[in-house]
Amino acid sequence: MDVDRFAVLVGERLRRPRRNERRSRGERLADALDSLIRSGDLRPETRLPAERVLGAALGVSRGTVASAFDQLAAAGLVERRHGSGTYVRAAAPGPQPIFRRWLREGTVVVDLAKSVVPDPSLLPRLDLAVEDLLDAHPADGYAFLGDSRLRGLLADHAAPGAYGPDLLLVTSGAQQALHLVADALLRPGDRVLVEHATYPGMLAAIERFGGVPVAVDGDRYGFSPAAFADAVAEHRPAYAFTMPVHNPTGSVTAERRAKTLAGIVRDADTLLVEDRTLADLVLAEDAGPVASAAAYAPDHTVCLGSLSKTLWGGLRVGWIAAPRPVFGPLAVAKQRTDLASSALDQRLAVALLADPDAAVRQAAWRERLRVRRDCLAGLLAEQLPSWSWTLPQGGMSLWVRLPGADGEEFAATAMRHGVAVSPGAVFAPPGSDVGDDRIRLSFAWPEPVLAEAVAMLAAAWTAHRAG
Repeated sequence: MDVDRFAVLVGERLRRPRRNERRSRGERLADALDSLIRSGDLRPETRLPAERVLGAALGVSRGTVASAFDQLAAAGLVERRHGSGTYVRAAAPGPQPIFRRWLREGTVVVDLAKSVVPDPSLLPRLDLAVEDLLDAHPADGYAFLGDSRLRGLLADHAAPGAYGPDLLLVTSGAQQALHLVADALLRPGDRVLVEHATYPGMLAAIERFGGVPVAVDGDRYGFSPAAFADAVAEHRPAYAFTMPVHNPTGSVTAERRAKTLAGIVRDADTLLVEDRTLADLVLAEDAGPVASAAAYAPDHTVCLGSLSKTLWGGLRVGWIAAPRPVFGPLAVAKQRTDLASSALDQRLAVALLADPDAAVRQAAWRERLRVRRDCLAGLLAEQLPSWSWTLPQGGMSLWVRLPGADGEEFAATAMRHGVAVSPGAVFAPPGSDVGDDRIRLSFAWPEPVLAEAVAMLAAAWTAHRAG
């Protein structure tokens, strides 16, 4: 097949919108070729264009094409013939589940792409019988707003003081909270103001409900006040999204900035959605509570968060606190989504938050994260001195710049060397290239694991630069 015709066929598949944009360019190209093979557009024994030729025709690197071909070969869709090229196999296997797109070449030894509590060791030993876990309020377990005891504890512990338990909704993790906000507040075509690097799960929620993310300039404290005010006036957004402890950069919003943004949304009569999932993970030893716009504009601020970053990711308990006019639509969205979050998870969360040593354990977790952050930064500085980053003030990750390299392509190389990283492009809204030369690395893992991971990253970097 003529390479130009081939490129047109592939390009048509690549341009179709996807609900999940976490995949690398190589994975997206592999999916497009997979679709063409399974549909019969690429017949058995069709010779695929050479990697360099196809890359030039599609405007991607040879490495991206090679990665796609490797994935297809691993799936049994094509075969590489030495000295001849890559051919569609005579008998392509039947349809595979959608999860195939998450499979990577090689074996993951260390997963630095997950910024999570690595195990349940933060959880204390609780003297809870089965009867205690089944003590749900109400007894049938269907409290669609959440267990009343848990809502009270979360209002005291997590919400920044602007909302009581009656304006707090329990969710199945922060990801569900983000989707409920989008479900309740967005109509197709509505604008949402975001930063140039932001949380990809929030971008997925906006896309799912037909919203349009608009990137606004900022600095290490969050949105630039002048740029934010201009964007609010120009786009009249349904809401703006911010993270007081930022993911992926690890920056922390200052009190003055939170107050300024609160004034802008209050004067414009719009909403600020504040994701406080990492708010308990400020790593400065003398840090106080993280600033919230809700302290200055409670009627124009929605706060949400999760227990997954401070207790354990397997405990799927999140929350939303909102002013009364917004709380009603959020509650309706929750009820039509899943009726109620797990009563067992909520009962366990009640016991954990009420434990008298909870604050001591959280302080110990922050200290552990400080040590691991400094360990990862020191190892990278020693073994990969050309990489650069700003030491994060909070969170669980380093936001690393790779000199002269594409983050997605390096992520594929790192995977082949046994370590998973998050390419920076997944944190960028459509139209922004701020993450193209970035990767995000979690430092939540124990120091021996981090040492092994950096050794593999150094080997991957050497191979990537040579290739």
